[in-house]
Amino acid sequence: MDAPQDPISGITDAGKAVMALGCFPPIAVHVPPSEAYTPQQPLSKEQISEGLQQVVQKMQEIEPLLDAIPTNHTVPHPRFGGLNAKEWFALIEMHYRHHFLQKKRLEEFLEIKI
Repeated sequence: MDAPQDPISGITDAGKAVMALGCFPPIAVHVPPSEAYTPQQPLSKEQISEGLQQVVQKMQEIEPLLDAIPTNHTVPHPRFGGLNAKEWFALIEMHYRHHFLQKKRLEEFLEIKI
């Protein structure tokens, strides 16, 4: 069953909650693997670092353009419904922050630096 959506923007209640909080809730979310959403596993830590640097560079290029994109132009997210460009942009940072928190928990559990 799909989550309820705002009749105008198409954003779901879950999407509204995440945008209002500015972060994902600190719970484990299991998403079934999908070719559309699951990237290939990196081959090395260097590849992860390079990929992160590329994302940061691309976000720095895109951020100044966001104000010119109409907020009523949305693209659906599988769980959060229709998100506009600023919401998608915010979601990228939230997603990475979520993974950094996961990394921190793993490091603390393993008592190492990854």
